[in-house]
Amino acid sequence: MIDNIREIITSVNVENGITLVTAYNLPNNSESVADIFNCLAEKDVNVDMISLNPSSGVHQTVSFSANDDDLTNILSTLGMLKTTYADLRIDVNTNNCKLTFAGDAMREKCGVAAFVFNALGEKKIPVKLITTSETKISCLIDESDYSDVCDLLDKTFGINAV
Repeated sequence: MIDNIREIITSVNVENGITLVTAYNLPNNSESVADIFNCLAEKDVNVDMISLNPSSGVHQTVSFSANDDDLTNILSTLGMLKTTYADLRIDVNTNNCKLTFAGDAMREKCGVAAFVFNALGEKKIPVKLITTSETKISCLIDESDYSDVCDLLDKTFGINAV
């Protein structure tokens, strides 16, 4: 257990209106992933979280998040890519929020991820997508869990105005 979590996680950001997109059955190569993000960039879609599921087979799966406002451009882009990748299957989930826990001390402290996921688990808040760096943990959750997140942030970090 981490006693001084407020010294380790020094900022928490919550962003609402996030879409989660998962593309299944992409050919297992870097070119197919590049195609998706090149096409999205051409449509001015600002992609945020990206997670590529490891695969040793013929296909791979990539998930990413973007702003709900970009949904039309996302759908048209991925629809066009289905002509190139016939097996492509897309799942889209809107109305999410992204929590980002950050702090420079996270680089050196063990157990921060465990702390974050235990806190979310205690509130029974399911996480849809996770991305990390040495100093950040970002979690995508359903906006319907927003009030529980606010309670969690107030209890754990003393943040009551998100």
